[in-house]
Amino acid sequence: MVSFSQMQSSNTRIIEVLPAGLVAVFVGGTSGIGETTMKQLAKNTVEPRIYFVGRSREAATRIVAELHDLNPAGEYHFIQADVSLLHAVDWVCREIQARESVVNLLFLTPGAVLTSQGSDTIESLYYPTAVTYYSRIRFIVNLLPLFQKASHLRRVVTVFGAGKESLLDGDDFPLFPGRYHQAGPLQTTDHGSLSTMMTLALESLALEAPNVSFVHSFPGFVKGSSSNSSPKTGGVIRAVFKVVGALPLFEAGERHLFLATSARFPARDGVHSRIPTAGVGLGKGGSVAKGTDARDGSGVYSVNFDGESVAFKVQDTLQQLRDRDMVRRVWQHTIKEFTRVTGSAFV
Repeated sequence: MVSFSQMQSSNTRIIEVLPAGLVAVFVGGTSGIGETTMKQLAKNTVEPRIYFVGRSREAATRIVAELHDLNPAGEYHFIQADVSLLHAVDWVCREIQARESVVNLLFLTPGAVLTSQGSDTIESLYYPTAVTYYSRIRFIVNLLPLFQKASHLRRVVTVFGAGKESLLDGDDFPLFPGRYHQAGPLQTTDHGSLSTMMTLALESLALEAPNVSFVHSFPGFVKGSSSNSSPKTGGVIRAVFKVVGALPLFEAGERHLFLATSARFPARDGVHSRIPTAGVGLGKGGSVAKGTDARDGSGVYSVNFDGESVAFKVQDTLQQLRDRDMVRRVWQHTIKEFTRVTGSAFV
């Protein structure tokens, strides 16, 4: 197990190991784990260029000022958008593509905790599923070419439901949350199905981009982790937890910075690499994490807040899904929805 002090030690070495000018994109960065992790990144890097996406310009103004206080040499850009809409996601990605030739880190937290209430978006996607799954995968797909051009860290972190994956019914595949039918969008949020779709989609992406590492995390309970409210989800997306043993928000940020930068989570083609694309090197006795396929350093990681792999909890489930060709089928479904909504598989 990686202790919190070991994570903190790794984070302090970012400034020594990774070069100046890292480019990071935070989606859902105006509150909660996204905001606190972004601040930790700013504090521990040299001249970072950080883009963060959200709805609240008021919150963004405050955050930009705080980021400048933490690291005056950095560049901080807020992009206001409703990322429940894939057309808005495409617009944000075009803005980033026009300004940057590479991206080193994509950190995704929108809709990380959802209520069971919701409605369909104007793009005919069920809102909770649109913001939690389709939007995140669209960001990854659109920005993947910029990751592959990066000479250093190449990492995607999506904060949601690692270890909560469950079996999908292949006969009801079109009825996954977010699929629109004559009867209307499915009016429940199955967190297990969404977690499964996320992990399987990341496995598909890792096959296409073996030089990029993908981390799906479960943050646990976090004190004071709140997000913008939305009438589409009946109020609060991210709950405010008052739980004995819940992590302080700053600690959740430090832990997720470790997930975002440590060589414990290498890309599938970089497990034996010593170049900085793998991240901050492992300390004495450190080892790479097991991927979702139970192999060391295989490029896709399902991890708990403590940085430990939780894939073993659902390994039988994931293998059953692979045996049923669900990695390919989930990906085909996702691309079909992208094309239906936007007219293209990516921008």
